[in-house]
Amino acid sequence: MSYVTRNLLPYLVRKQICSIVRQQRSYSSPPASARLNVPIDYSTHSLLQHSSSSLQNHPEYPRNQASNRLNLFQAINSALTHALRKDERALVFGEDVAFGGVFRCTMNLATEFGSERVFNTPLSEQGIVGFAIGCAAQGMKPVAEIQFADYVYPAFDQLVNEAAKWRYREGSTGGNVGGLVVRMPCGSVGHGALFVAPMHSRVDKVADRVEVITLNHRNLYSLIFLDYE
Repeated sequence: MSYVTRNLLPYLVRKQICSIVRQQRSYSSPPASARLNVPIDYSTHSLLQHSSSSLQNHPEYPRNQASNRLNLFQAINSALTHALRKDERALVFGEDVAFGGVFRCTMNLATEFGSERVFNTPLSEQGIVGFAIGCAAQGMKPVAEIQFADYVYPAFDQLVNEAAKWRYREGSTGGNVGGLVVRMPCGSVGHGALFVAPMHSRVDKVADRVEVITLNHRNLYSLIFLDYE
Protein backbone atom coordinates (compact mmCIF):
# COMPACT_ATOMS: atom_id res chain seq x y z
CA MET A 1 0.00 0.00 0.00
CA SER A 2 1.47 3.33 -1.04
CA TYR A 3 2.13 6.19 1.35
CA VAL A 4 -0.66 8.28 -0.26
CA THR A 5 -3.23 5.46 -0.04
CA ARG A 6 -2.29 4.65 3.55
CA ASN A 7 -2.85 8.25 4.64
CA LEU A 8 -5.89 8.95 2.45
CA LEU A 9 -7.91 5.90 3.50
CA PRO A 10 -8.64 6.99 7.12
CA TYR A 11 -9.78 10.38 5.82
CA LEU A 12 -12.22 8.79 3.36
CA VAL A 13 -13.58 6.48 6.05
CA ARG A 14 -14.16 9.39 8.45
CA LYS A 15 -15.87 11.36 5.71
CA GLN A 16 -18.23 8.47 4.94
CA ILE A 17 -19.10 8.01 8.61
CA CYS A 18 -19.81 11.72 9.03
CA SER A 19 -22.10 11.59 5.98
CA ILE A 20 -24.08 8.68 7.47
CA VAL A 21 -24.40 10.37 10.85
CA ARG A 22 -25.72 13.57 9.27
CA GLN A 23 -28.45 11.58 7.50
CA GLN A 24 -29.71 10.02 10.74
CA ARG A 25 -32.24 11.76 12.95
CA SER A 26 -31.19 12.18 16.58
CA TYR A 27 -34.69 13.07 17.78
CA SER A 28 -38.02 11.28 18.20
CA SER A 29 -40.19 12.94 15.60
CA PRO A 30 -41.68 10.96 12.70
CA PRO A 31 -40.39 11.30 9.16
CA ALA A 32 -42.37 13.49 6.80
CA SER A 33 -43.79 10.48 4.96
CA ALA A 34 -45.18 8.80 8.12
CA ARG A 35 -48.93 8.09 8.24
CA LEU A 36 -49.84 8.48 11.89
CA ASN A 37 -53.28 8.32 13.51
CA VAL A 38 -54.90 7.30 10.23
CA PRO A 39 -58.03 5.27 11.04
CA ILE A 40 -58.18 1.71 9.74
CA ASP A 41 -61.47 0.70 8.16
CA TYR A 42 -61.81 -2.83 9.54
CA SER A 43 -65.33 -3.09 8.11
CA THR A 44 -63.85 -3.69 4.67
CA HIS A 45 -60.77 -5.66 5.66
CA SER A 46 -60.39 -8.73 3.46
CA LEU A 47 -59.11 -10.94 6.29
CA LEU A 48 -62.22 -10.50 8.46
CA GLN A 49 -65.76 -11.81 8.30
CA HIS A 50 -68.32 -9.02 8.50
CA SER A 51 -71.66 -10.84 8.61
CA SER A 52 -73.07 -14.21 9.60
CA SER A 53 -73.75 -15.03 5.95
CA SER A 54 -70.08 -14.66 5.06
CA LEU A 55 -69.22 -17.42 7.52
CA GLN A 56 -71.26 -20.10 5.77
CA ASN A 57 -68.16 -21.42 4.01
CA HIS A 58 -66.44 -22.08 7.34
CA PRO A 59 -67.69 -25.40 8.75
CA GLU A 60 -66.11 -24.79 12.18
CA TYR A 61 -68.62 -22.02 12.91
CA PRO A 62 -72.23 -22.81 13.92
CA ARG A 63 -74.84 -22.45 11.19
CA ASN A 64 -78.29 -20.90 11.36
CA GLN A 65 -77.67 -19.62 14.86
CA ALA A 66 -78.25 -16.15 16.31
CA SER A 67 -75.19 -13.95 16.69
CA ASN A 68 -74.30 -10.62 18.26
CA ARG A 69 -71.83 -8.00 17.07
CA LEU A 70 -69.17 -7.29 19.67
CA ASN A 71 -65.90 -5.47 19.53
CA LEU A 72 -62.81 -7.02 21.08
CA PHE A 73 -62.94 -5.35 24.49
CA GLN A 74 -66.59 -6.36 24.85
CA ALA A 75 -65.68 -9.93 23.91
CA ILE A 76 -62.95 -9.96 26.56
CA ASN A 77 -65.38 -8.57 29.13
CA SER A 78 -67.90 -11.26 28.19
CA ALA A 79 -65.26 -13.99 28.52
CA LEU A 80 -64.19 -12.75 31.95
CA THR A 81 -67.81 -12.55 33.06
CA HIS A 82 -68.37 -16.14 31.91
CA ALA A 83 -65.26 -17.35 33.75
CA LEU A 84 -66.28 -15.65 37.00
CA ARG A 85 -69.81 -17.02 36.81
CA LYS A 86 -68.70 -20.54 35.95
CA ASP A 87 -66.04 -21.02 38.62
CA GLU A 88 -66.00 -19.43 42.06
CA ARG A 89 -62.25 -19.93 42.17
CA ALA A 90 -61.78 -17.38 39.36
CA LEU A 91 -60.32 -13.99 40.30
CA VAL A 92 -59.60 -10.86 38.27
CA PHE A 93 -57.14 -8.29 39.58
CA GLY A 94 -54.67 -5.67 38.41
CA GLU A 95 -54.20 -1.95 38.22
CA ASP A 96 -57.59 -0.14 37.96
CA VAL A 97 -59.52 -3.28 36.98
CA ALA A 98 -62.21 -2.57 39.59
CA PHE A 99 -62.91 0.71 37.78
CA GLY A 100 -63.24 -1.01 34.40
CA GLY A 101 -59.61 -0.76 33.31
CA VAL A 102 -57.96 1.63 30.88
CA PHE A 103 -59.53 -0.15 27.90
CA ARG A 104 -62.85 -0.92 29.68
CA CYS A 105 -62.32 -4.68 29.51
CA THR A 106 -63.36 -5.21 33.14
CA MET A 107 -66.40 -2.93 33.24
CA ASN A 108 -69.07 -3.87 35.81
CA LEU A 109 -67.21 -6.99 36.96
CA ALA A 110 -66.57 -5.63 40.45
CA THR A 111 -70.22 -4.61 40.73
CA GLU A 112 -71.48 -8.10 39.91
CA PHE A 113 -68.87 -10.25 41.64
CA GLY A 114 -67.71 -8.06 44.50
CA SER A 115 -64.40 -6.68 45.67
CA GLU A 116 -63.19 -10.05 46.95
CA ARG A 117 -63.02 -11.47 43.42
CA VAL A 118 -62.40 -8.36 41.28
CA PHE A 119 -60.04 -5.85 42.85
CA ASN A 120 -57.32 -3.29 42.24
CA THR A 121 -53.67 -3.89 43.08
CA PRO A 122 -50.71 -1.63 43.83
CA LEU A 123 -48.54 -0.41 40.96
CA SER A 124 -46.24 -3.42 41.03
CA GLU A 125 -46.13 -5.73 38.03
CA GLN A 126 -43.84 -8.14 39.84
CA GLY A 127 -46.21 -8.20 42.80
CA ILE A 128 -49.27 -8.75 40.56
CA VAL A 129 -47.76 -11.73 38.78
CA GLY A 130 -46.21 -13.14 41.95
CA PHE A 131 -49.56 -12.98 43.74
CA ALA A 132 -51.24 -14.64 40.75
CA ILE A 133 -48.73 -17.49 40.80
CA GLY A 134 -49.36 -18.05 44.48
CA CYS A 135 -53.13 -18.12 43.91
CA ALA A 136 -52.78 -20.61 41.05
CA ALA A 137 -50.51 -22.81 43.14
CA GLN A 138 -53.30 -23.01 45.73
CA GLY A 139 -55.88 -24.07 43.14
CA MET A 140 -57.39 -20.68 42.30
CA LYS A 141 -58.02 -19.45 38.74
CA PRO A 142 -56.46 -15.97 38.72
CA VAL A 143 -56.63 -13.61 35.74
CA ALA A 144 -53.90 -11.06 36.38
CA GLU A 145 -54.00 -7.93 34.24
CA ILE A 146 -50.84 -5.99 33.44
CA GLN A 147 -52.14 -2.56 32.49
CA PHE A 148 -49.63 -2.17 29.64
CA ALA A 149 -47.35 -4.85 28.23
CA ASP A 150 -44.59 -2.24 28.07
CA TYR A 151 -44.31 -2.45 31.87
CA VAL A 152 -44.26 -6.23 32.26
CA TYR A 153 -40.46 -6.53 32.31
CA PRO A 154 -40.14 -6.28 36.12
CA ALA A 155 -42.38 -9.37 36.27
CA PHE A 156 -40.18 -11.46 33.97
CA ASP A 157 -38.46 -13.03 36.94
CA GLN A 158 -41.82 -14.31 38.17
CA LEU A 159 -43.00 -15.43 34.72
CA VAL A 160 -39.78 -17.10 33.58
CA ASN A 161 -38.25 -18.40 36.81
CA GLU A 162 -41.42 -19.18 38.76
CA ALA A 163 -44.51 -19.77 36.59
CA ALA A 164 -42.77 -21.44 33.65
CA LYS A 165 -40.74 -23.80 35.86
CA TRP A 166 -43.21 -24.55 38.62
CA ARG A 167 -44.29 -27.99 37.40
CA TYR A 168 -40.68 -29.10 36.91
CA ARG A 169 -39.76 -28.06 40.43
CA GLU A 170 -42.78 -29.89 41.85
CA GLY A 171 -41.73 -33.13 40.21
CA SER A 172 -43.95 -36.09 41.05
CA THR A 173 -46.12 -34.12 43.50
CA GLY A 174 -48.32 -32.97 40.59
CA GLY A 175 -48.26 -29.36 41.73
CA ASN A 176 -48.76 -26.79 38.99
CA VAL A 177 -49.97 -23.24 38.32
CA GLY A 178 -52.12 -24.25 35.35
CA GLY A 179 -54.95 -21.95 36.43
CA LEU A 180 -52.81 -18.88 35.82
CA VAL A 181 -53.79 -16.35 33.15
CA VAL A 182 -51.89 -13.10 32.57
CA ARG A 183 -53.41 -10.67 30.07
CA MET A 184 -52.09 -7.35 28.89
CA PRO A 185 -52.64 -4.83 26.07
CA CYS A 186 -49.68 -4.42 23.77
CA GLY A 187 -48.64 -2.60 20.61
CA SER A 188 -48.41 1.07 19.77
CA VAL A 189 -51.14 3.53 18.88
CA GLY A 190 -50.40 6.56 16.69
CA HIS A 191 -47.40 8.49 17.98
CA GLY A 192 -46.91 5.81 20.61
CA ALA A 193 -44.85 3.88 18.05
CA LEU A 194 -41.99 6.22 18.89
CA PHE A 195 -42.06 5.56 22.61
CA VAL A 196 -43.63 2.19 23.50
CA ALA A 197 -42.84 -1.43 22.79
CA PRO A 198 -44.18 -2.58 19.37
CA MET A 199 -45.34 -6.02 20.49
CA HIS A 200 -47.79 -7.79 18.21
CA SER A 201 -47.90 -11.40 19.37
CA ARG A 202 -50.77 -13.25 21.00
CA VAL A 203 -50.87 -16.63 22.73
CA ASP A 204 -54.40 -17.69 23.53
CA LYS A 205 -54.57 -21.46 24.02
CA VAL A 206 -56.36 -22.43 27.20
CA ALA A 207 -55.88 -25.97 28.43
CA ASP A 208 -55.72 -27.78 31.71
CA ARG A 209 -52.43 -27.29 33.56
CA VAL A 210 -51.18 -24.80 30.97
CA GLU A 211 -50.24 -21.27 31.96
CA VAL A 212 -51.62 -18.65 29.56
CA ILE A 213 -50.36 -15.21 28.56
CA THR A 214 -52.56 -13.15 26.28
CA LEU A 215 -51.40 -10.01 24.51
CA ASN A 216 -54.19 -7.91 23.00
CA HIS A 217 -53.14 -5.22 20.55
CA ARG A 218 -54.52 -1.84 21.57
CA ASN A 219 -55.61 -0.97 18.04
CA LEU A 220 -57.90 -4.02 17.95
CA TYR A 221 -60.03 -3.25 21.01
CA SER A 222 -62.67 -1.56 18.84
CA LEU A 223 -62.63 -4.30 16.18
CA ILE A 224 -66.08 -5.85 15.62
CA PHE A 225 -66.61 -9.62 15.95
CA LEU A 226 -69.59 -11.94 15.74
CA ASP A 227 -70.51 -13.68 18.98
CA TYR A 228 -72.71 -16.80 18.67
CA GLU A 229 -75.25 -17.47 21.37
